[in-house]
Amino acid sequence: MSEDKVLSYEEIKGLKPKRLGSSVSMDGDNFVVAIDEQKAYSLTPGAYYVWIKCDGEKTVEELINNISKELSENPETAMTPDELKEPVAEILHQLADAGLINL
Repeated sequence: MSEDKVLSYEEIKGLKPKRLGSSVSMDGDNFVVAIDEQKAYSLTPGAYYVWIKCDGEKTVEELINNISKELSENPETAMTPDELKEPVAEILHQLADAGLINL
C-alpha cells in the first residue's frame, strides 16, 4: 500500500485482511507486536483489537459489523458500523503500511 493515499472504507470493504507477526508483550497500556526479531511495533489497544480481528477470513465489512456488535454490548462503548467505517479503515491502512497485515 502507498503511504500517500489512505484507502477509504468503500475501497477496502470487500478485502479480507490477514494479520502478520505475533503479539510479544505489553508496554504500559500498549501491545507490542513483532514481525520478526528486528521489527516490532507498539499498538494502542484499539489498533491491537483491530489487528487481532484480522483473521484473513472475514471481510472488512464483516469485521466492522462484528466490532460494532461487540462494542454495543456496553452502552458506554457502543458504536454503529457507520461510525466505525473510516476509523477502522485508517487503522487498517496504518497496519498494512507497517507490514502487520496483508490486505
